[in-house]
Amino acid sequence: SDPPSAISFLNFIAGEGVFNQMNPFPAATNFSIGCVSRFPTVWGDDDERSLAIDLLLRFVRNAFLWDSELEGENWFQQNPQNEVAICCMIHLLELSETHSDWTVTWTESVKMCNKLVGGNRRDVMKFVSKRHPCSRLRELNSAARERLPKVGGCLGCRRKFSRSELYICTGCNRAQY
Repeated sequence: SDPPSAISFLNFIAGEGVFNQMNPFPAATNFSIGCVSRFPTVWGDDDERSLAIDLLLRFVRNAFLWDSELEGENWFQQNPQNEVAICCMIHLLELSETHSDWTVTWTESVKMCNKLVGGNRRDVMKFVSKRHPCSRLRELNSAARERLPKVGGCLGCRRKFSRSELYICTGCNRAQY
């Protein structure tokens, strides 16, 4: 039988409730790494990886456009847990293109995932709009930049603070406190 493909990967994460918001994923980093690592064909094959990234980006774009229309101004204040998990998967897949060592890929991915998990909708919008050529998405990103401050999460107390108040750990270069 054929190895699991990008479609198998997407079916798996759909079964986990990512696409229908049935299960919130506060531990987006661990969840994303766990999902992607189960499908070595997806992160190891250029065509499968590109297909998975493209489909995940399209889903997040469509979710943002649809949800922002329905929710209006409240949309900016919502916690984008599942979107963060998807963005972490996208970033992990992107990194697997450039790094052959899974440890390096994982370490670099954790940095971005920590930023997305500790941030707000502004960070997720920036991540997606940089990767998808959609004028409406760019408009939402601009609106998020105007409405939302730059925040980050402290890994010590688990609260959010202005990014200017946080420090990066010089030991691991990943954690903020």
